[in-house]
Amino acid sequence: MSQIDEVRPHRHAPLDAGVVRTPACLDDREVENFLHFSTRQEPQSKPLALDILSGDGTRVIGKDGETDCVSMCLKGGTGSYQLRLGLPEAMLANGVGARIRLRGWKHIDYIGIGYTLDGYRHVKAANPIFDQWFDFVVGHNDLAWGWRNQWDHPPAREITDIRLYIKGETEGDAFLDVTDMFAWEERDGLPEGLFRQTSPIPVRTMHAIRAYQKKCFRTYETQARQFMETGTCPLYGGVELAWPTTSSKPTVFLETGTYQFSFHAQHPAIILMLQGIETGEIAPIMAARDQISLWLENSFFTPDENIKYAWYDHGSAERCLAMVQMYALGEEYGFDHRFMSRLRLAIFRHAQLLASEVFYAGHQPIRYHNHAWFQDLTLLAVCLAFPSWRCAQSWTTLAITRLEDQFEKLIVRDGGYSVFVENSIGYHHGVQRIVEFAGNLAVLSGRETTIPDMARELLEFADFFRYPDARRTITQGDTFRLPNPEDASAQRGKDAYGAAEITVLPKAGYGIVKDDHDGMAFMLVMLATALSSTHKHEDNLAVTLYFDGLEWLLDPSFHSHEYVQPIPAYLRSAAAHNDLYLSGLPYTIKPGHAGIEGGTGGGTYCLEGWHDAYEGAYVTRRVTGCEGVLDLEICDAVKLSKGVETTASLMLHCGEGVRAKVSGQTVTLSHPLSKYTLVCEMPDSRIEVKRGVISEDEIRGITGHTFMKTAEIDTIETTVDLSAE
Repeated sequence: MSQIDEVRPHRHAPLDAGVVRTPACLDDREVENFLHFSTRQEPQSKPLALDILSGDGTRVIGKDGETDCVSMCLKGGTGSYQLRLGLPEAMLANGVGARIRLRGWKHIDYIGIGYTLDGYRHVKAANPIFDQWFDFVVGHNDLAWGWRNQWDHPPAREITDIRLYIKGETEGDAFLDVTDMFAWEERDGLPEGLFRQTSPIPVRTMHAIRAYQKKCFRTYETQARQFMETGTCPLYGGVELAWPTTSSKPTVFLETGTYQFSFHAQHPAIILMLQGIETGEIAPIMAARDQISLWLENSFFTPDENIKYAWYDHGSAERCLAMVQMYALGEEYGFDHRFMSRLRLAIFRHAQLLASEVFYAGHQPIRYHNHAWFQDLTLLAVCLAFPSWRCAQSWTTLAITRLEDQFEKLIVRDGGYSVFVENSIGYHHGVQRIVEFAGNLAVLSGRETTIPDMARELLEFADFFRYPDARRTITQGDTFRLPNPEDASAQRGKDAYGAAEITVLPKAGYGIVKDDHDGMAFMLVMLATALSSTHKHEDNLAVTLYFDGLEWLLDPSFHSHEYVQPIPAYLRSAAAHNDLYLSGLPYTIKPGHAGIEGGTGGGTYCLEGWHDAYEGAYVTRRVTGCEGVLDLEICDAVKLSKGVETTASLMLHCGEGVRAKVSGQTVTLSHPLSKYTLVCEMPDSRIEVKRGVISEDEIRGITGHTFMKTAEIDTIETTVDLSAE
C-alpha cells in the first residue's frame, strides 16, 4: 500500500492520443487528466485500499464472484451514511465517479456523489438500482449537474476527496460495495469531437421513430392545419391553446402541468413535423424548426426558470426524440451548419442526461415506472441515429440493460402472453405501444434481447383480452370505459367463438372464459391481479360478463386520479365491483393479497380464487360452468378472524342499458338490443336494485366513462348472511 504515497496526479496527453485509458462509462467525455482507484489491477489505476478510505460502518475488502470490492457494512437504521476517498494530493478536476452496488437496504431516499469544497458539492440519485453494479458519474458540464445545482456549471477545481453519501434506512445489515472511484478533468470548451456526425441518420431508425409518434399523435393532421391557419398551439391529446404572436408561450400555459409538460416535450414540433413529412410540405417543417429553435434559445442555452417541466423526465426524453427527427429533416433539406451543430449538441447533452443515474426516473417516487422507459427508448434511438459517436455502444448496452430490468419488474410473462402488471388494461395498451417501439429499436441495434418477444406477447394479450366486438375490454383499474351500444347498428364483432377456450394466468392474475351460448359468443373474466398497487382498484375476485354484443356485468372504470373525492373513491372501491363487499373493513391493494387457478375437464370448467385484502377476512370464490352453454354457478365464502364484525353484500353492476327486475330471489336482466334475458338466482336474502347516486353518503348505481364523466346503471345489492353454513 506504500505506493499510494507516491501518487502524484498530473496532466496526461489527450485521450485521442491513446495515453489516458478510461472506463466505458466515460466514453462520452474528452478526458485530459484522470485519476483512478480500483480494487482490480486496471491499467493506470491505483489500489482502492482501506487505508485511504474513511466513513461509516465496517469496511472490508470482499469478493463478488471473481471481482474484488470494498464493502461498507451499515446497520444504523434510518440515517445518513458516507464513504470518503482521500486523494493523495489535491487534483484539478471537474468530474467524479464510482462503480458501486447497493445491497440489503430497506429504503434509500437518495445516494449522492461529489467532493468536499466549501461544503459537500454533489448530485443526488433518488431512485438507484439495488443488487446490481452500476456506474455513478457526473461532470460539472453535464445537464445532470446543472439540474441538481440550479444550473451552476463551475470550472475545474482543486479537489481533495471523492465522497459517496447515502440517506436511507437499513434493516439488519445493508451494504455499499465499491470497485472503482475516479476523478477527471475534461477539456475546456465544447466536446465537438464526441458528437461529430460522420454519416446520415439511418432511414430505418427514422421510420421506427415516426411510426411510434404517429400512434401517439393520432390527430396530428387536424392540429397541424389548425396551427398553420390560426396559430393555436397544438398539444398532446388534441388540445389547442390560444397563442398570442407577442408571447413565447400559449395563453393558459401555466394552468396545468400537463400543458407545460407537452409544450416543453416539443409536442407542437412533433405534430408539425409529422404533417410536413406526410404531405411533403416544407412549411410545417420550418414551423417545427422555429419551435425547436425557440426552445433551444429560451430553455437550453439560457436556463429556464421552470426547472420541473422544462426538464421533466418523460418530457425531456420526448423532446430529444423530436430533435433527432428534426436533425434528420435538416440533413434532408440542407439546413445550415450553425443550426445543425447547435441541435446536435443539444441531442448529445440530452442523451447524456438520459443516461445519467442522477436523472433516471427523476420525478417519480420509484425507479420502476414507465417514465423511465421513455428515457431508455430515447437513449437507444439516439445511439441508432448517431452510431459513430464513441459513446454509442456503451449507451446502447445501458439502454437495453435498463429496459430489460424495467420490463422484468413491470411485465409478467404467463401462459404465452406478456401482461403489464399495473392492473389496468388501459395502461397495458399504452405501454404495449412503447414496448413495440422498444422492440423495433432493439432489432435495429442487433443486440440479443427478449424485448421484441415481449412486445409481441403484449399485443397478443391485448387482442386476446378484447371482447368479441374487437373494440372493447373490461375497464379494469384506472381504465376509461366505452359504454354499451345504444342502437342495433353498432359494431358487434364475431357472433360465436366456435369452441370453448378457458385460460387461467395465475402469475398475472386472470381467469378468462370464452365460449358460446345458442350460437352467440360470451366472455367471462375474473380478476386476481396482485403484482403491483399502481392503478389498482379493490377488484380482487370481481367478474365481468359479455354476451350477445353487450356487457351485462361491467367493471366500473374510473372518474379521475383525485382518489379521495367521493365518486373516484367509490368507483375504486370493492362496493363498485362484482364481488363480495364487506363493509367497514380496511382493504389493501398492496401486492401479494390475491391468487387464482383453474382448469377444465369432462366438458366443465372451474375458476377458483382467494384474497385476504380485507383486514381480518379471507375470501374465496369459485366459478363453475359447462362448455357450450351460459350456465354459471358462483360460490363465495368468507372466513373472519376472531372478533371481526362486518356486514356482507353481493354486488352486481349492470352494463349501460341493462335493467334488473327482482322477483323473490330471482333477478332478471334484460336489454332492448338483445332477445335474451339473463336469470340470476340469488341467495335467500334482501335484494335491492339501486340506480344513480343515492346520496352524498351512499353512492351506488354509476359507472365511469371518460375523464370526469359518469353514467347511471342498475346496481344489484344482495345482503348476505355470514352466519349461514
